[in-house]
Amino acid sequence: MNYSPRYGLFRLLLRKIREEAGLSQMELSQKLKKPQTFVSKSEIGERRIDFIETLDFCEACGVSMPSFMKRLEAKQAEKAKPRSKRKSPRKMDAEGKMIAVGDEAESGA
Repeated sequence: MNYSPRYGLFRLLLRKIREEAGLSQMELSQKLKKPQTFVSKSEIGERRIDFIETLDFCEACGVSMPSFMKRLEAKQAEKAKPRSKRKSPRKMDAEGKMIAVGDEAESGA
């Protein structure tokens, strides 16, 4: 399935909290009283997970919902930071002709 990048971050965080809790997919599925494929498909995006299931997932992993939301917001903010623009190694002289960076001193630029 092709979901939004935000949902991708959400799925990655679900997996991360499960791994941090030291739980395998099978162990988590047993805590949730769901088949192992529920956890797997939720983590890889084959199945969307609703709010109540998210609450259950967090509880089974020992993570509070406010903590989960704070981490998700931090991940989203991290992804939203603008990337710095790469500076081109090429320069133009006053006439608009390309000059090599090392040639600037020679051309008086």
